[in-house]
Amino acid sequence: MHTDNYQMLASCYDDLQQDINYSAWADFIYTLDLKHTRRTGLGDGREGHPLLLDLGCGTGSFCLQIEKKGYDVIGIDRSAAMLNQAREKALAANSAALFLLQDISRFELFGTVDLAVCLLDTLNHLSRPADVSRVFKLLANYLNPGSLFIVDVGTKRHFEKTLGNQIFYQDSGDLTLYWVNTYRPKSQLSHSSLTWFHRKPRLEQSTDDLWERYDEEVIERYYDHQFLLGAAHFAGLDYVGRTAELIDKAPSANAERHFYIFRRRTIES
Repeated sequence: MHTDNYQMLASCYDDLQQDINYSAWADFIYTLDLKHTRRTGLGDGREGHPLLLDLGCGTGSFCLQIEKKGYDVIGIDRSAAMLNQAREKALAANSAALFLLQDISRFELFGTVDLAVCLLDTLNHLSRPADVSRVFKLLANYLNPGSLFIVDVGTKRHFEKTLGNQIFYQDSGDLTLYWVNTYRPKSQLSHSSLTWFHRKPRLEQSTDDLWERYDEEVIERYYDHQFLLGAAHFAGLDYVGRTAELIDKAPSANAERHFYIFRRRTIES
């Protein structure tokens, strides 16, 4: 059984993520794939298209953008509510993306894929290091030789300084968010208590606004460079490099997010 901690969040998720330019993210991932992939032959998608796996796809916004680059797409998420949103958007866009309800640390596929991504700090939401290590092992099994795994993770600065032990407030008219964050350096765990109010459509002949309140608890863990490289190496993925956010150059000391590129070993290597 899948517990859905994001049941209520799903209806507001796209509003909360409205600053994310998914088209730019798709362009960036496409560029990295072209530059670093060593896969050969046709892809595993329809008519030889490369097949992309999006771990923690949420409401599917990235999937629909990267599909425009010529990929067939499989999105995996453990939230049924998020996937309902994704399927509705895919239907409206006449998309062939496939969305599967699974835990990303224990997913199963029917075959191999040509590129895998895990974006928007999703890997940090796996608070147990063993689960992260399992993700790498699964990808080493399901990625074709020479294919890439591209993942972004929050930096130490992001969790310790930017989030830290602070309170955040966001108001976008129909959505108001109040967020209390706590970070514990010893455990490297970041705990977020979110309360938000979402304006509902007015009832017929009503002049009063109706608001719904939702509360969620979110836990993330900071994973350092050495842990990620070790988990990848042990699983059979080679480290290619890391970049700044949406820019193919080395990240600065003030970066909030690092993009890591790993490659499934080829037979020759």
